[in-house]
Amino acid sequence: MRQFTEFKARCAPGKLPGAILSPGHSLANYSHTDSDNGGANLNEKPNSDLLRASVSARLDESMDALRTILNAPRNEDAIFREYSAGNLRVCAVYIEGMADETKIGEFVLHALKAGGGAEDGAPPEERLRRSMLEIAQLSEVTEYAEAVQMILSGMTCLLADGAGEALMLETRNYPHRGVEKPTNELVVNGPQEAFNEHLRTNITLLRRYVQSPELICEKLYVGTGVPTQVALVYMRGVASEELVAEAKRRLMCIQSPTVMGAGEVQQLIEDRPFSLLPQMLQTERPDRAASCLTDGQIAILVENSPYALIAPATFFHLIHASDDSFLRWQYASAIRIIRVLGLLISLMLPALYIAMSVFHNQLIPMALLTSIAESRANVPFPIVVEVLFMEFSFYLLNEAGLRTPTQIGSAFGIVGALILGQTAVSASVISPILIIIIALTGLGNYVIPNYELGVGLILYRLMLIAFSAALGLYGLMIGMFLIVLHLCSIRSFGVEFFAPMSPRRRHNPDLLLRLPVWMQKRALFYAKRDSWLHQEARA
Repeated sequence: MRQFTEFKARCAPGKLPGAILSPGHSLANYSHTDSDNGGANLNEKPNSDLLRASVSARLDESMDALRTILNAPRNEDAIFREYSAGNLRVCAVYIEGMADETKIGEFVLHALKAGGGAEDGAPPEERLRRSMLEIAQLSEVTEYAEAVQMILSGMTCLLADGAGEALMLETRNYPHRGVEKPTNELVVNGPQEAFNEHLRTNITLLRRYVQSPELICEKLYVGTGVPTQVALVYMRGVASEELVAEAKRRLMCIQSPTVMGAGEVQQLIEDRPFSLLPQMLQTERPDRAASCLTDGQIAILVENSPYALIAPATFFHLIHASDDSFLRWQYASAIRIIRVLGLLISLMLPALYIAMSVFHNQLIPMALLTSIAESRANVPFPIVVEVLFMEFSFYLLNEAGLRTPTQIGSAFGIVGALILGQTAVSASVISPILIIIIALTGLGNYVIPNYELGVGLILYRLMLIAFSAALGLYGLMIGMFLIVLHLCSIRSFGVEFFAPMSPRRRHNPDLLLRLPVWMQKRALFYAKRDSWLHQEARA
């Protein structure tokens, strides 16, 4: 795979901010003085010295340090529960509402009391680990920065007098939405469940679909001010090592103070942030994300975001729908052809109408041309103004229907469109044929399964309208040439946007047409060439 030069120009290797936490890293690494860090310097953060310090073996000192960092007792959500188990003094620190207090009481405090007399000669942390705590997941940290980050994520920090490390207990149980049906990627056939805002649930959903020990999940924290947890998921031996390394490097180059969701992550790590079309696939369906993982792509999951980011993504990923693989290949191929025709209609129809009506009316059959002229006889505006007015009205109604409460949103959109269209025609503001043109354009836009691609095509359509209004069909051809030229220059993590069609690459017969499943056994061009998964498929 060729080098990822475009992103590397924006984020040079070796200049990584310290706002990245992976297992074994700590918030103490935030301390950087390089001016290229964009001001992300721990010295400007409150209690920076304490965050860099190691956990004290004296319980009182450790409690005072955590109270200072967590702003207790002013911050009433920070709970400090001191406890004595035999001759051992301990303190459990957690955030109310983020940690499960029932689990803390039953499996931590009660277990400490029951095992308080065991192994009196052993170090405190050893006694706690081996014979006193009854909780499944437990880890040790030696710095306050690591402990604070885990406490804020819902874990419980257990400090013991005489122990030079803090024990972090898995007690997370904050409120979150359950697994529900998809709202944006609806399918007729296929699974009916979607990602939610809980990172652990989303990872579990992926593991349900890909039950393999080669499914790797690496967790990082991104954000120089308020860190957000991100999971990088891929299939070892299937995804290219270069792709995985580049994805990790881009995540570690994020220098934004806060990263609040998958959309922001996408904008911060994509190759061409000024391009109108997305260079990553954003999906809310775990079955589609799992399918991409087995094809050699990577998935990026972000805490508090019900979407997965898939990379690399090509133009063909954006026009495929989740249920294509669940339909017979003849049905899926026919639907994809309709989808592509809808995309072309949405992109070119208004511009084509302007070009032919204003500059090239000799190409229109005489009967149709007469009908158009009669319908526009009383319209006082040029065709371009007419088209732009209807385009704006359509976008306005679409956005209003989207933001209106669900109970009245659909009715508002339909009734508003009918009333506006009928009134505009009656008042001779627009011609009747233009309503048909805009309606077909809107329907063509709605058959596109990817929302971001649909919005990008709207902006390209406006550009083509301007070119056609200026130069007619020549302007339309020039505009299409510039669009295709730009899209051919885009890369997604080093993969050409129109690959494997341009440039030609090896691929499964699953681009515009979907041929039978038994023919789709070849490893995709961005996957590892000696992939164990596709070797088994060929066997």
